[in-house]
Amino acid sequence: FVPLRCSCMMHQSGQVTIRAPALQHLRLQAALDRGTGFRCRKRLQNLCSPSQCQAVRQRYTSATAVAMTTLVSFDVDGTLIVSKGDDANKLHKLAFAAGMKQVFDVDTNIDVIKHHGSTDPLILVAVLGHHGVPYDKAMAKLKDMEAAMNDFFLEAAAADPNTAAAGLEVLPGVLELLETLQKREDVVTCLVTGNLEPIAWGKMRALGLESLFTQPPFGGFGSDFCSGNHQESWKDRMELVSIAADRAEKLRPEGITSRFHVGDTPMDLQAADGAGAKGVGVTTGIYSQDDLAAASPNSVVLAGLDDVPQVLEALGLDW
Repeated sequence: FVPLRCSCMMHQSGQVTIRAPALQHLRLQAALDRGTGFRCRKRLQNLCSPSQCQAVRQRYTSATAVAMTTLVSFDVDGTLIVSKGDDANKLHKLAFAAGMKQVFDVDTNIDVIKHHGSTDPLILVAVLGHHGVPYDKAMAKLKDMEAAMNDFFLEAAAADPNTAAAGLEVLPGVLELLETLQKREDVVTCLVTGNLEPIAWGKMRALGLESLFTQPPFGGFGSDFCSGNHQESWKDRMELVSIAADRAEKLRPEGITSRFHVGDTPMDLQAADGAGAKGVGVTTGIYSQDDLAAASPNSVVLAGLDDVPQVLEALGLDW
């Protein structure tokens, strides 16, 4: 939010000057303010004409429409989409197997370890460690495995677009929420996920969601950073939240005024806290409300994203 000088003689926002008599009328327009608009310290009621107020409202709206920008980043699996059935997240899991087979000649799958809330690179290193591959060797070949995973996933999706969506469903409310946020000039949306970037957007494309995010698409992805520390995967996710924020600043050089990260795991909420964003937890994954609240007392925890007005309130946005 652009800092304002409040003196009851003159209020400024950017290059637009708004004088106090009309300001009180604006203060009563909560829908325009979005909850964070001008606030005058003195009572100045009945000091402006309707025409003056209308003129100032137009100037106020124009001056602050882009200045007040909220960044909302979303985790993917368990937050926007859910894996179901015998083919749950099938292509992604096959891509993991292909990457490890091609680079290390290891036949395995990711379910040999606990991997919920981790990132794709950390999962690769941990699975290989489970099979006796030294940590240093796995880390040294990480980008080779990522490239093999991406190639496998994208080639299969190109051959049959339905393959990327196999065993995946969009969670209730997600479509309506993304459409609602897309219509707002004061919001930018992106992904922050442990998925490799091509795989993350491949899933979104297959499920008809990719175009609903801010364009060009951006975010923070497992392919952007890997510490190798599988035991504290939230720290890697914290880096991804920060990376997404940096990329958002480049898209909106006038500045991001507030940041929210939406996720279904304790690691998502810990990452939001560590990166200076507000966490919004959803219990649409494997973790309960108590699990999420314990991980981040500062976060808001919702049952899901199906109650759009409730979600907007959690994001500090008017409905």
